[in-house]
Amino acid sequence: MGSEAEAHPWEERVGAMVDAVLADALYWFPVRHHSPNTARHLREAMRQRKPAVVFIEGPPDATALVPYVVHPDTRPPIALYTSFRDDQGVLAPLEEGQPVARFAAWYPLLACSPEYVAMRTAHELGADVVFIDLPHQARTALAEGAEVPDPSREVEERITRSQFYQGLAKAAGYRTFDETWDALFEVATHEDAESFRRDLAAFCAAARLTGDPAELALDGTIARERHMWRTITTELASRGLGPEQAMVVCGGFHLFLERDGADPPPIPEGTVQATVTPFSYFRTSDRSGYGAGNRAPRYYQRLWEALEAGKGPDDALLDALQDAFGAARRAGEPLSSADAISVAHTARSLAALRRRPHALLDDLHDAIVTCCCKGDPRTDGKRLVEAITRAAVGTAVGKVTPTLGRLPLVADVHAQIGELELGELMEHERVVVLDLDRREPLSARRSAFLHRLVRIGVPLAHRVQGPSIGTVFRERWRASWSPDVEQALVENVLYGDTVEAAAAAKLAEEVAGIGSDASRVTACWRGAVDMDLPTLAERLEEAASTALDEDVRASSLAAAMVDLSVLRRQAGFRGLRAEVLAELEARAFGRACFRLPEAANVPDEEQPDVLTALTALAEALLADPETHDAALFEANVRSAAGDTRSPFLRGAFLGVLGEIRVVPPEALAAAVSAYARAPADVRGEAGAFLEGVFAVSRTTLMLGADLLVAAVDDLLRACEPEVFRAILPRMRHAFERLHARQRDGFAEAVARRYGKADARALVTLPGSLDAAVVMARLDAKVAEILSAWGAA
Repeated sequence: MGSEAEAHPWEERVGAMVDAVLADALYWFPVRHHSPNTARHLREAMRQRKPAVVFIEGPPDATALVPYVVHPDTRPPIALYTSFRDDQGVLAPLEEGQPVARFAAWYPLLACSPEYVAMRTAHELGADVVFIDLPHQARTALAEGAEVPDPSREVEERITRSQFYQGLAKAAGYRTFDETWDALFEVATHEDAESFRRDLAAFCAAARLTGDPAELALDGTIARERHMWRTITTELASRGLGPEQAMVVCGGFHLFLERDGADPPPIPEGTVQATVTPFSYFRTSDRSGYGAGNRAPRYYQRLWEALEAGKGPDDALLDALQDAFGAARRAGEPLSSADAISVAHTARSLAALRRRPHALLDDLHDAIVTCCCKGDPRTDGKRLVEAITRAAVGTAVGKVTPTLGRLPLVADVHAQIGELELGELMEHERVVVLDLDRREPLSARRSAFLHRLVRIGVPLAHRVQGPSIGTVFRERWRASWSPDVEQALVENVLYGDTVEAAAAAKLAEEVAGIGSDASRVTACWRGAVDMDLPTLAERLEEAASTALDEDVRASSLAAAMVDLSVLRRQAGFRGLRAEVLAELEARAFGRACFRLPEAANVPDEEQPDVLTALTALAEALLADPETHDAALFEANVRSAAGDTRSPFLRGAFLGVLGEIRVVPPEALAAAVSAYARAPADVRGEAGAFLEGVFAVSRTTLMLGADLLVAAVDDLLRACEPEVFRAILPRMRHAFERLHARQRDGFAEAVARRYGKADARALVTLPGSLDAAVVMARLDAKVAEILSAWGAA
């Protein structure tokens, strides 16, 4: 067996790399985002060294915002937000009629984030802070306009691919990088900040040395590090400071950057904005999709608080256990105090078996599942696991000092809320219901404002009832303020300084990519009208005419027809040309009718779209028979019914003909009865046919209920057991499509057929507990039989 040096030929090089960095006059402190123990040791080192300037791996466009980050009225979780508008077309070519490219990045900060603690400690010491990372627009330029992954996540993934890490994880049994980190650096005991710094530097040096060096250039790491080094040397020179008067706080991987003086990449010119915004534990977590997300912000905050109070990881773990049990009980898990004691003991035992000085979050999770999950964790324990995961993430939302002021778009929203007399929305967690009649001036302005916010993705309100073919002027909205509102506004600052400008830019961006999709064009036209954007509305009138001629899909044309019908009814008070809208609506109706036979044999996944188109055309015809061509609709529906190979669509086509009164209920009942006399394989399609009829029928079921009941009765009597089992699921779906009143009407028809004149007596059950028990047993027995048949 070889020596240790032979087993790890890179060990001496790692030692030399670490010694060189730690002996540097410029003091480097390695960190990991959102690590409380790192933050504690970093603060200790800063207080000992008292630097004049602290260089932090952060967005340079936000350096001026540091005073607002450390302000006493600011409370994490918060985020630095930077955005870039490519006015010069550096990242994406400028094209006439196309929106200017926009890019943005978030930099979340928790109270336990080392970068946040570094800023606070620098403020305490009177030191300056300089952010040194390569701006995100430059990283986007390196990626040639493609989406840029979070650099911190890339570094951690690169570490896990290194020879060093893979050997370490295998030897120690670490399952994830988070478990590895917590075991080595979050709960491990270090004598002081210097011993912690050395261990983390050695870990990162070994991972960098045994990884693939080609990745450093390919993913932009070298470019970022050149910018960092250039910023550090330039700032020290401009301030007349020696390296011993400064500190660098950055990811441990970057301690070993090349200092060859090579030029960093250029920074694209354009419009840059930056701000500090409230954030949340959830948005900081990896569950939100944030690339460098923390797996459990609430837990690590607990650990930070324990360290701040002079306690240790065990206290934080007990707090996390309490959080997890509270969440699980609220989710319906019957957990007891004895369970909690058992979990705590098991977590400590697991930590001891895994040779850890303290239990980790992983040990707690494993202990809860072991002690409290009665069955397979993937199924029986799903609710429990979800509850404890949510508890570890937490729900806290941060706050930013009002002295920062507001970005123009945010200020515009607040101003309009006041002008539109919507101040009650600002009350925390208050839900306001707004009933608007858009013929009234104030309601019209409120409606346009809310529609604009929806367009740019701001979750202030959602419409629960709005204009349709039958309801043109009235809308109902549910609105409430939340921290997500301000965050969403910040994300839209590059679209404009006002809600109107941002909504117009967003809509123009969507219109640019629509092509000949008639439904999307008319939806955008309707959106422009709802948002009171007349210039865009005029442009979309011409686009709608072209799209109607080019679109060949019945579903899209029918949806366009509905939008055009609503717009036509609003023409008088919206200043639209009613005669143009009437012509476009009629054209959309006619072209959709002509396309119905082509939709008769679409794949199953497209059948719901055909159903929607069919009902929309029928409703339009019934609502306005003078405008639309009934004969054209009937002819094409009959053609589609004859061509289709789908029993479901055939039922829908015939059901619609019944709704417009050209096929009597007797004919529909006869079509159902015909299945009773058909061969067994055809009879098995009866359930799908009936579901198609029920999916579109309204008045037909009321007028022809007795005839349909008789037909269904004949069908069921003719079915062999295996055919009955085959059609039962679709028949159940058919009845599930009915409204309660329709089902009641059908039940009354069944009662009449079997001589039960007083149908209501059938739905009146004894109210005793014994009767309820009997019904529950009967229901369970029926379910058991259906399951045995394969029909449940």
